[in-house]
Amino acid sequence: MSEEKQILDEPPPSYESLYGKIKRAKVESDNNVGFFRTVAGLLFASVGCTICLVMVLAIPVANIVIGALYRDKCPLERFIPIYLIVSGAVGIVYNVFGILRKLAKSRNGEGEEEEDRPGVFTSICNCLFGCFLFAWFIAGNVWIYSNYDDWSKDPSHVDKYCHPTCYLYAFWTTTAVYIMTGATIVLGCCSACIAACCSCFQD
Repeated sequence: MSEEKQILDEPPPSYESLYGKIKRAKVESDNNVGFFRTVAGLLFASVGCTICLVMVLAIPVANIVIGALYRDKCPLERFIPIYLIVSGAVGIVYNVFGILRKLAKSRNGEGEEEEDRPGVFTSICNCLFGCFLFAWFIAGNVWIYSNYDDWSKDPSHVDKYCHPTCYLYAFWTTTAVYIMTGATIVLGCCSACIAACCSCFQD
């Protein structure tokens, strides 16, 4: 009886975990097709989050590595390698800080309203990191794009030379930010239009 009582007294699994979500989908699904569809969506979302996490940490690391390797090989603009190193280092700290905060939040329990409110120190750190990264990104734009017409791959052009790997990496990673921002805006507008059309048809 003591073992049965202990099992009954155990709290149910958190629905925020993958196991909890699958168990909830089993209870809420009307048939096996709906259940497998929900599970496939959960697994896809989990894999997608893992890929995004790897990318979020891999890009800052690549920034540091490339900036350090070609730190003295960009006389065209000596701040381009420095821009990569600093943005990579601050990006890693910012992302790791956010991951640790979420892990601590999940351990303390996410159902409580108090846990959903970030502390003053956390809010100040997030604000400072965000403002610095934005300002540093703008500075990197100036250093990279303002020298695009003068850039030369030929080392004999001493004043205009910047190693192609360093410059092209900085150029395309910076440009990718604008591409992803534009794609996000377009997808958001399309989703809003589709939702509006669907609501009109339902009415």
